Amino acid sequence: MIHDTTQHDYPSYNGSYERSAATVQSYLEEYPSIKVVLDLHRDAMERENGTIVKPVTVIDGKKAAQIMIIAAGDDDGTIGVPQYRQNLRFAAAYQSYLSSAYPDLTRPVYFCYRKYNMDLTPGSLLLEFGSNANTLEEAVYSAQMAGQALADLILDYTDN
Repeated sequence: MIHDTTQHDYPSYNGSYERSAATVQSYLEEYPSIKVVLDLHRDAMERENGTIVKPVTVIDGKKAAQIMIIAAGDDDGTIGVPQYRQNLRFAAAYQSYLSSAYPDLTRPVYFCYRKYNMDLTPGSLLLEFGSNANTLEEAVYSAQMAGQALADLILDYTDN
């Protein structure tokens, strides 16, 4: 596992996906067996009246930031994600593992027509951990559960 903590949105959000793609590409060149790339974010959820939304649930008596899995859609080939079906299958499997282990932790999978570097591997997803209203503790707790579910998913697939 590689955990890259580079902040690609500095000095500007503009160009951040190009910068993160270059980072991922360098890892893929060095480690061509990489199959899963997860881009971690927090969502910015705001209603029209300016109210910031805090997607939260309680698991085992502790508050957790809800997670949204984003998978790219490209059925007409216009955004350049040829393996979007594999990404979507991976997103659905991951959602299933998360939901089975931790009911209400996830929001629905967002199947969107944006690339978000999901063209780099057939296991590339963007994960949104809560919003800017969630606490760091809530996001970290969710990340721990998300990590466990991902490990279980990978182990089950490699055992078969």
